[in-house]
Amino acid sequence: MKRIFPIRPPDGDARMDSASNRLRIELIAWATRFVGGDGSERAVFEEEVRPGDTVRSVLKRFSARHPDLDGVLWDQDPAELGGHLEVIVNDAVLGIHHTLGSEVKEGDSILLMGQYMGG
Repeated sequence: MKRIFPIRPPDGDARMDSASNRLRIELIAWATRFVGGDGSERAVFEEEVRPGDTVRSVLKRFSARHPDLDGVLWDQDPAELGGHLEVIVNDAVLGIHHTLGSEVKEGDSILLMGQYMGG
């Protein structure tokens, strides 16, 4: 089950379904192009949390349904992230408080944001 919001919904509308274990996956800016967006809005999905799920397993399951995202998110070694998207888990960049192997739970959030480079 997924819900897509072109812009951030009011807090009252963004609640998770309390009857099932879900977390939120959000993509912003140009990263939305990989899940059917136009690169200028925000896309929010709800993803089921299964016992023992990790950041990696949830992202693998999610990206498997979005082939364009799958090709950008994962490196040649499908167990490692590519270098184009930043992953933020519960408001912290991956590697600060969480790794790909960190367990996730109901109510957690994962944000995928395109990396910007330049000089």
